[in-house]
Amino acid sequence: MLTKLINWCIGSRDYFVPAGNEDRAARLLVSSGANFRSLKRKADGLHFSIPLPDCEPVEFIFKKQQIEIVRLHEHGLNKLIRRYRHRYGIPIGIGMFFAILGISGQFIWSINVVGNDLISSHEIIEKLDELGCGVGTYIPNIDFDKLHTDFLLSSQDFAWVAVNVRGTRATVEVRETTHSQLAPDEDTPYNLVASEDGIVKYIEVHRGEVVTEVGALVRKGELLASGVVDSIGQVRLVHARGKVLAEVKRNILIEVPLERQVKVETGNEFCEKSLKILGFSLKFFKNTGNLPIECDKIDMERNLRFFDTVEVPVSIHETVWREYEYVTETITEEEARAEAYRQLRSEYSAQIEGCELLSREISAGRDGDKYVIECRLGLLADIAVESEIYR
Repeated sequence: MLTKLINWCIGSRDYFVPAGNEDRAARLLVSSGANFRSLKRKADGLHFSIPLPDCEPVEFIFKKQQIEIVRLHEHGLNKLIRRYRHRYGIPIGIGMFFAILGISGQFIWSINVVGNDLISSHEIIEKLDELGCGVGTYIPNIDFDKLHTDFLLSSQDFAWVAVNVRGTRATVEVRETTHSQLAPDEDTPYNLVASEDGIVKYIEVHRGEVVTEVGALVRKGELLASGVVDSIGQVRLVHARGKVLAEVKRNILIEVPLERQVKVETGNEFCEKSLKILGFSLKFFKNTGNLPIECDKIDMERNLRFFDTVEVPVSIHETVWREYEYVTETITEEEARAEAYRQLRSEYSAQIEGCELLSREISAGRDGDKYVIECRLGLLADIAVESEIYR
């Protein structure tokens, strides 16, 4: 790409030597040392192209050897300058473009945030803007050491921050503060209730009054430990804490139909493009017309950059609508079985997390037009959950 640009700036001229002198002309061209290109022998003669700096010497050599050489077309920047030499607005516009490009390279035109999980990028960018580092800020005026210090002092949510500027793009790297676990809320009273049905196997309550016993069958929502405590004739409300392990039954049912509706793109695509300049939007392409009812909308935006570093406040926003339709897909029983067991593994892992497996029964097979897996689990699980007591 760079070579083509250089060749275009240098310029070139096409030549033609009539039939009869092709061999002499080719030998003479090679011996001249000129950087010729596109040497082709055709029915009417020899065609080739020479860079403009070599044209005059080659023409002189051919004239001295009495070989006719005919000028054809000229290419490159030199031709363009001659064509528009009297249109003064063009060089002025080119000069203004490079001037604006040079000036814009001293400002921040886009900010990207990395490393944040809890705090949104929008909040971080707003905070930096308040401290004097935002879109449109003059880069030489930014004291980055002071910026980093002021940012950390203004927010307790960050342990470290760094703003790196490359060209006109600022990349903000942050590390969020890891907060220690908050102290338990002892002022609000809570009961312990059952999260699901089960047979109680073990009770360990640190605060509150136990109202169930080992071996008891409890139902979902039933009280396990009360936050209302009678202490020496005085009733107190406390935050009941502890765990109650119970034997519970959980069922997993997976059904995979042998025929299912699948979304497939039709290939029809509709597009709308707009140019965004400093927040203003200007549409320059649209072929949407009447959009189909069923289509996916995809928004894309890319900033305009020069030389891979200079980013100007101009972006191209493109919205694409891709039409789709639902078609009926038929799968084999083996494929349905594989998909059913894949879903079972995922659901099984979620169900037994934090529990002790006591028993497991699995039945599987085809049931009409679907493949069915039923898994019955016996688990030892902590069923105690806190439920606030409203005063």
